[in-house]
Order: sequence, then structure tokens, then C-alpha cells
Amino acid sequence: MSRLAEKLIDLPLTDDLEAAVDAAIATAGGDQRTAIRSLILGQRSLMEAYGARISAGYIRRGARR
Repeated sequence: MSRLAEKLIDLPLTDDLEAAVDAAIATAGGDQRTAIRSLILGQRSLMEAYGARISAGYIRRGARR
């Protein structure tokens, strides 16, 4: 994960979505594309980390109903 993605992921959670978007863009130096790119990379890294923690048996069988 890039340093910028780490900074964006570490931003405080807020109920104000507009403020969160503004903070993410400000963290990326005002570049909207860089902010989006970093958020996507950060999300991908988190998904890979979580995927590595889920057992293969659970994935094969799925949730029981």
C-alpha cells in the first residue's frame, strides 16, 4: 500500500461525507485523481488482507442458511 493510501485510510471517520471527501482530496495535495487512485489501492490492499484471513473451507461452503 502506498504512503498516500495509508494516510487516506487513517483519516478520522466522520458523519459528514463532504468533509471526509475534502479531507481525502486535501491529503492528496488537492489532486482528485490521486485521491481516488490511492483510495482504490488502499481498498484493494484491505480486501487482500481480509481474503488471506478467511479460511478456504468457509469460502468453499459459503455461509450456512
